[in-house]
Amino acid sequence: MLVLVLAIGSFLVFVSVLACLLVAHTLEAREIARSRNIWNHSRLTLLSITQAFDPIYAPLWEAPIQALQLAGSTRSGIHALRLRPVFRQAASCFPEIYDGCEFVQWLEFLAHEDLIAWRGERVVITAKGKEFLANRFVTSALLQA
Repeated sequence: MLVLVLAIGSFLVFVSVLACLLVAHTLEAREIARSRNIWNHSRLTLLSITQAFDPIYAPLWEAPIQALQLAGSTRSGIHALRLRPVFRQAASCFPEIYDGCEFVQWLEFLAHEDLIAWRGERVVITAKGKEFLANRFVTSALLQA
């Protein structure tokens, strides 16, 4: 009788250890997938506004600047989908930077930096975005002179 109890107990412990390993594997796989997508957890370290003024990183900011110019071209802003070609072009020019980044994440990055704001499906440039454009072009003109 004691051997039967030990056998059942051992089997239950074995099954519970397998269940714990399965849960650990699932959680680890989710963490690895999340950490691979740079835009989700470190969008500020990937691109920052200060890099836009650095001649080395300036090409990375050509697409966001073009998006800001389009968003600032009208008072009511533009439909967000009109910025998708700008994103696609940037993603094709810099695949190592935009790998794993989706269009909505890119817009969220610009909104997080307070360069654009959402108004329903429309995107408008913010005051900080206008200031960024004004200072960006002054700096570009000074660098070329």
